[in-house]
Amino acid sequence: MWAAYVEYPAYRSKNGRVNTLAERMQRCFIYSMNGKAPPLGDKVLVALESYAFFLAKGAPVGAKLAGRGYPTPSKPALAMDFNRGAKVFEQKCSLCHGADGQGQSSNGAVVFPPLWGLKSFNWGAGMGSIKNAAGFIKANMPLSQGNTLSDQEAWDVAVFMDSHERPQDPRFKGSIAETRKKHHDSPLDMYGQTVNGQLLGKGSAPAPKARIVPTP
Repeated sequence: MWAAYVEYPAYRSKNGRVNTLAERMQRCFIYSMNGKAPPLGDKVLVALESYAFFLAKGAPVGAKLAGRGYPTPSKPALAMDFNRGAKVFEQKCSLCHGADGQGQSSNGAVVFPPLWGLKSFNWGAGMGSIKNAAGFIKANMPLSQGNTLSDQEAWDVAVFMDSHERPQDPRFKGSIAETRKKHHDSPLDMYGQTVNGQLLGKGSAPAPKARIVPTP
């Protein structure tokens, strides 16, 4: 946050225009949180921006500061593999995020976030890019053990995580193929690709409620 504060306003290719920091934060609510963005001027956005300002006191404006973002792991020696990633997830990630990837909550508050499924980040989030996910995982995961996974493990578990269904991309206009072409056209993006016989990008949806038919 401290490094990002002095980089805005900035152009973002994701929406094709210059964004303020507050607008950038709104997108985090929409995509990474798969929620509804607070309106500009909302006390939540003002509080977040104020905290970022506090953190950034003394930071030079427009400079590339250490601490913003994370490096991309080196190109894997082997092609990324879903099954190897599943094993890494089971051994290194499932303790916190659950064997089913649905995270853990306590008294209604998220402790460890879901990584796919109805309550996870949606297909439009930055973490839906395998490159972004691998970089974040390598630098930060498992919790308190960043940089303990090999580059290969980071890539494999990233492709495993991003090869599961999740909420629809908010930019979806009715066609998975067109949404992929416009927003996900990369070999490091699984939206619109078929994995284990399943076309990804349909979007997670709540399970239909059981219909009780009264006995005559």
